[in-house]
Amino acid sequence: MLFKIAWRNIWRSKLRSTVVIFAITSGLVGGLGASAWMNGMAKQRVKNSFDYQIANIQLHNPNFAVNLDVKKTIDSVSQKIAAIKQIEGIKAVTERLKISGMASTANKNLGVTIIGVNPKREKEVFTLYKTIDAASGNFFNSQTKNGIVISKELAKKLKVKLHAKIVLTFQDFNGELTGAAFKIIGLFKTSDSNWDKSNVFVKNTNFRSILGVPANEYHEIDITLNDFEKAPEISKIIQQKFPKVLSEDWKQIDPYNSLLNNFMGVMMGVFMLIILGAMGFGLVNTMLMVILERIKELGMLMAIGLSKRKLFIIIMLETTMLSLVGAFIGELISMFLIRYFGAVGINLTSMQQGLESVGYSAITYPSLEFIRYVQITIMVIIIGVLASIYPAFKALKLNPAEALRTT
Repeated sequence: MLFKIAWRNIWRSKLRSTVVIFAITSGLVGGLGASAWMNGMAKQRVKNSFDYQIANIQLHNPNFAVNLDVKKTIDSVSQKIAAIKQIEGIKAVTERLKISGMASTANKNLGVTIIGVNPKREKEVFTLYKTIDAASGNFFNSQTKNGIVISKELAKKLKVKLHAKIVLTFQDFNGELTGAAFKIIGLFKTSDSNWDKSNVFVKNTNFRSILGVPANEYHEIDITLNDFEKAPEISKIIQQKFPKVLSEDWKQIDPYNSLLNNFMGVMMGVFMLIILGAMGFGLVNTMLMVILERIKELGMLMAIGLSKRKLFIIIMLETTMLSLVGAFIGELISMFLIRYFGAVGINLTSMQQGLESVGYSAITYPSLEFIRYVQITIMVIIIGVLASIYPAFKALKLNPAEALRTT
């Protein structure tokens, strides 16, 4: 009976209730949409770093990361890779040679990181090859000797095109300055322009002979997992198996991405709490107006025997139902919009240069886990209950005799 009375009371003033529901709906659509957008951007950035840059786990010589010292290698790599592949949860593994050097053309010189790869294994771990379109060459599909893959951004800086030659200069394994000319066979482009400008790729087989690194020795082993969230525990297993090698998971390699992954939920919660807090103040104001308009009616109900407890429950139910109706409509619209834009993407090409300079893609795909909708519903119920407390206490203070005399 109390539920029925509360529901009917809400619709006694259709215009006012509709306005309140519209305010709650629009607030939730805006809040959930913005949260999904931020969440999508963060997830996309983390995924891109896995696909192009750092994988899920990396192995190095403990002293390698200081200055990419060419002599700080990992030995017996083929045996280590075979053992790593036996660990549960491992999806793919690849090995890399990696040093600092200088890329030179007739027009310009730029410092770069030179990465020697095994093309077949590289494609199992990283998807950089997918960013090379048909008009921009390939990722070592041809047998070109001393082929090199660079980014479109770097090509622009060096003022070179596909099939042009660039000279790489670097320190070899014996500490002597050496170099070689490489022919550009592919041009890639990722969502991180700064990373693009500073990394070039060559074949391990060609690079090793120039660099002079002993056979079966590499500077880096990259590992991708079936579930990237298990990277810390699998990294510990690898570290125990190979104590002389430094094993780092993606959170240790890239703390910024770790921060995004860990605190996005907290940021979304705070954001929604602010919106729902504002909604709560609106509900308090609305319910106070309702009580002032119904002083005589409430006094009569109390005079004929309605207990204060039941009156309190009715007002609380009115507030909670009003907020839940708005929340249901808002979440339904948000779910539709997020799914739609999550499929087609939000195009921000007008801001492309700025976004890519900090590692974000110009086309973003909003996403929001179902648990977020459940959390929002719970928060709405709590806000509705809290917003009803003050108006309900105001109603309880009414004196039935004085309320009935009110005109």
